[in-house]
Amino acid sequence: MIASILTFWRSLSYTTRFSIIAFVAILPIGLFSMGILGALLYYPVSFLFTSYPTLNDWTGDWVWPATIGVGMFWSFGFIWAGLAWHFLHSKIHSLHVLRVMYALICWAWAAVLWYGVISSNLS
Repeated sequence: MIASILTFWRSLSYTTRFSIIAFVAILPIGLFSMGILGALLYYPVSFLFTSYPTLNDWTGDWVWPATIGVGMFWSFGFIWAGLAWHFLHSKIHSLHVLRVMYALICWAWAAVLWYGVISSNLS
């Protein structure tokens, strides 16, 4: 049983293994950072939300759970990016383009998460 799991793990590409490990590592970090990860994820996407108050101006009972939740749910971005890499690496042969795509998917996922949180709580 364990030998077959190890064989399967070794058969995965480097990027797939990285994505799985990053997902498993970032999920608890999002919780245990007590919102710091979520707040840090807000700054690279904040220019998309200029019509809303800044993070420092947010008040209420929703702010802390939102920053914790975004930090935790952002870990799923590594899975989405890993899946995209898996399906596109045979079509896109440039490693640099694939890496940029991976980073953009993680960034876009943070933007989607923050858009959902902001639009539901600040509208």
